[in-house]
Amino acid sequence: MDLLSGKIYNEWILIAIAAGLSRAVWQGGSSGLTNALLSMAAPVVLLYPLFKIGGLGAGDLKLLAAAGCFLTVKGILICLGISFLIGAVFSLLKMAAEKNFLQRMKYLLSYILDVFKYREWRFYEEDFEEEKRKKEGKIHFSLPVLLAVAIYKGGMHW
Repeated sequence: MDLLSGKIYNEWILIAIAAGLSRAVWQGGSSGLTNALLSMAAPVVLLYPLFKIGGLGAGDLKLLAAAGCFLTVKGILICLGISFLIGAVFSLLKMAAEKNFLQRMKYLLSYILDVFKYREWRFYEEDFEEEKRKKEGKIHFSLPVLLAVAIYKGGMHW
């Protein structure tokens, strides 16, 4: 649904969370619930700064929290790492296709320097035109999350 509409609907996230928490309670009782809640909180706590500056969507954050219901804290952290690696590859491919790699890297460097210079966070791409912001440089992060969970649950354990 993210690829088609650009949104991850809350109804689906709530269904996934309800299923994950129910499974956790069924299999582990109150300790299972506690572990699931910790696994849900880990990506939210770690990625909240990225969300606040616009580097990650709210739906992506909620999707990762829902995935955490089904994984251990270690598992969701591994999935986060895999997601970001896959997302980086997708981003590089998108920049190559759009032929804007140097422009994007200059903007990123400028953004980082501004944050250090003014000692203040600001919304990433706030000075990009609205249409460019919607089209350029954005990937649907739900796909890297899906692939990461599939890779991890499919047998690649570290």
